Amino acid sequence: MGVDNGLFGLISDQPHQQAVRLEAPESTFPEKDILAPAAARLAKGDAITNVGKPVDSFRKMLNRQVKATRKIIAGHVIRVDNYGNLITNINKTDFDILTKGRNYTIQFGGEKFRRIHTSYYQTEQGDCFLIFNSLGLLEIGIFKGNASELLGLQYDSPVTITFDE
Repeated sequence: MGVDNGLFGLISDQPHQQAVRLEAPESTFPEKDILAPAAARLAKGDAITNVGKPVDSFRKMLNRQVKATRKIIAGHVIRVDNYGNLITNINKTDFDILTKGRNYTIQFGGEKFRRIHTSYYQTEQGDCFLIFNSLGLLEIGIFKGNASELLGLQYDSPVTITFDE
């Protein structure tokens, strides 16, 4: 439930099953006056079509997608965590399929690296590390430092992996 601003399209890659438009009377606190009663009705078991008028579609923003070929994986930073680590949308599965023992170069900003670590602690303090995190996403960080600030990267910054022939 919320404003049709395109964010619902980013919740899941799966197609929506049902969407409804809630009647929106003039309100200074729509979360309390509109959304809370609708959520309460759904929690009690009311069908979503009893809560609002069905709609066929809603605005959908498109998420950044990884582009992968035999020669390159091109992704982006999708999150900067509280430590300044940069989480990308490049996943380990795609990397493993395309690597197959080939050498590679990972490039972001003005930096180039040819190794992915298995632990945050495989570098010295202040050095850059690259790992696949617990979600299987490529993460770039500075051991005991803020990678976003020190590397000048932020949300949506490009990251590429180029494979040697």
